[in-house]
Amino acid sequence: MNTITTSLFVLLGVLIGAYCIAVLHYLVLLGPRRIGSALLLPGANAIGLLRQENVLPRGADTFLFRSAPFIALSVVALTALVIPLGPGLVGFDPSIGLFYFIVLLSPFVIAMMNAGWSQNAKEGLFSTFRAAAYLISYEVPIGFAAIGPVMAAQSLSTQQIVHAQAGLWYVVWQPLGLAIYLLAALFVSFRHPFDSALAGSELEGGALAEYAGPRLLLFKIALDALFLILMGMGVVLFFGGWQGPLLPAPLWLVLKTVALCALVLWGTRFLPRLRHDQILTLSWKILLPASLINITLVGILTLLLPGGSQ
Repeated sequence: MNTITTSLFVLLGVLIGAYCIAVLHYLVLLGPRRIGSALLLPGANAIGLLRQENVLPRGADTFLFRSAPFIALSVVALTALVIPLGPGLVGFDPSIGLFYFIVLLSPFVIAMMNAGWSQNAKEGLFSTFRAAAYLISYEVPIGFAAIGPVMAAQSLSTQQIVHAQAGLWYVVWQPLGLAIYLLAALFVSFRHPFDSALAGSELEGGALAEYAGPRLLLFKIALDALFLILMGMGVVLFFGGWQGPLLPAPLWLVLKTVALCALVLWGTRFLPRLRHDQILTLSWKILLPASLINITLVGILTLLLPGGSQ
C-alpha cells in the first residue's frame, strides 16, 4: 500500500471516527432511549453547516483565517498514522512513533492561534491566547504520562509498546499515569469541562467565534477526531492496544477506544466548567508534580515487577 492510499484511508478513518465521537456525545446527553436521534443529529448539523455561507470577517487576515481549519485537520490525520490497528497494520511505523505523536500535537496550537488571531476581533484574540496557554500547559503532563509505558517497554515504537503488554496491561500497575493522560487529553482536545477557550458562554465562542459554515465544520471534525485519536493512543499505551481473544486485532482496538471514549464522556458529563485560573493551576501545580511522581513509581515498579521491563 503506497503513501497516498494509506493517507486516504487514514483521512477516511478520521472522518468516520469524528462522526462516531459526535454520536457518542449526543448519546451521552440524550440517553440510550434516544439512540435514533443521537445517530442522526451529527449528520443533520453537518448538513446545516455545509449550507451556511462561508463568511469572511471584515479586516480579517484571509490566508490565516482560511488555512487554520485545514492545518487542524492535517495535524489530526498525521498523528493518526502512528496508531497501530494490529500487528504490522500501521500507516507509519518509525522507531520513535510515540515521540512523533507527541511532537505532532504541537502544530494544533498554530491552527488555534491562526484561527483567533486572524479574525480581527478581540473576543477571538483573547480566547486564542487562552487556548494556546492550555495546549502548551497540558502537552507537558500528557508527554510525561506517556513516559511510563515507554520506560516499561523500553521503546518509543507504538507497536513495541503493545507487544510488551502481552502479559499484563500497563493500566494495572500505572493507573496514575492513565489518569494524568486522560485529564491532559481532555484539555488538549478542548472537551467539557475544560473547554472554556471555545465555549459559547465564554468569550462568545472563543477562538472559533467568527467561523461559520464549512470552515466551522472542519474545525469541529478536527476537534472530535483529535479526542478520538488521543483516546486511541491511550488504549495503545495502557490497555494493550489491539490485543484480545477471538476477535480480529483491529476490532479489539476499535472496541476498546469506543469504550474509553464513552466512559470519559459520561464521566465528565455533569462536571462544572473550570475557570481559566483553575485550568492552569490544575496543570502546573497538580498534574505536573503527579506526572513526576508517576515516572518515579514506574521506574521502581519496572525494576521490581517480574517481566516489568520487557
